[in-house]
Amino acid sequence: MRELVGGKKIAYETAKGIVSSVLFTLGAVLLFALVLDLTGADDGIIRPINQIIKSLSVFGGCLLAVRDDKGWLKGLLIGLIASPVSALLFGFVGGGGLSLAGTLVDALCAAVVGGISGILIVNFLPFARAKG
Repeated sequence: MRELVGGKKIAYETAKGIVSSVLFTLGAVLLFALVLDLTGADDGIIRPINQIIKSLSVFGGCLLAVRDDKGWLKGLLIGLIASPVSALLFGFVGGGGLSLAGTLVDALCAAVVGGISGILIVNFLPFARAKG
């Protein structure tokens, strides 16, 4: 397989991270909903747990996709795009409306988490560094 370089590499890694993040979010939220249904837990824990799930999913998407360089950019893009895509999917499946302001704030927070995740992954995890 031919090696990807430049913008194609960034686009490929970002797309891979977005898909991974969205899939992780969907699975984790469905599992969380099942746990809530089985335990009858208080509704007050839903929002904080959802924020943790979103953050972990962005980190997971970065962990699976970000390599070599520009980790901050790839991570930022993963968070910035995966968060609203997940919100749209849940809005579509659940039939609920979306708050533009809430979605924008979530996307910006996810972008920060992604940028930091990308920096940490590229700089501190040996498997994410360029070979050479």
